[in-house]
Amino acid sequence: MPSNSDRHKVPSILTYNSKGEVTSWGYTIDSNRYQISWFKLGISENGSQKLEDEQPERSKMLKALAKAYGKKPVDVVGDYLRCLWTHASESIQTSIGKHLWENLRLKIVLTVPAIWDHKAQEITRQAAEMAGLLARTDTTLELIGEPEAAALAVFEDMNAQRKRSLQVSLFLEMIIQS
Repeated sequence: MPSNSDRHKVPSILTYNSKGEVTSWGYTIDSNRYQISWFKLGISENGSQKLEDEQPERSKMLKALAKAYGKKPVDVVGDYLRCLWTHASESIQTSIGKHLWENLRLKIVLTVPAIWDHKAQEITRQAAEMAGLLARTDTTLELIGEPEAAALAVFEDMNAQRKRSLQVSLFLEMIIQS
């Protein structure tokens, strides 16, 4: 798999029924229903404008959903996070056992676009709470910017490959010569 591939990510897609209930999400998407994606952008004012400019059909669907079912972008993000959290927690419980799962302290890290202001980050926290991510009292939530998450992933990959140091000298020489 190429290093810049996102195949390992669960697609941020939802479908709803006529009552405004989630019918499918992620990899299990129902292709017979209209799929809602790019909904995370609706949380931020800048993102909403970007969505409207670059993906007018998706923007229109998100607005129609809001009108038909009283759902705001935070509700849609909350629905998606709920599906993701339910799946993840069930998978972990299956792997480690229910007793251990119930006695773990959890730290959940969500990534957000680097340009998001504090208001958009707070709305993301609200979506996480709505989704039940913080239902356990021993759970903490941390939001980090996507660039920071990417850097941490690179460092983690380096550790896994036993490459202990980051070689930046060549990069710095290229910048200085420019």
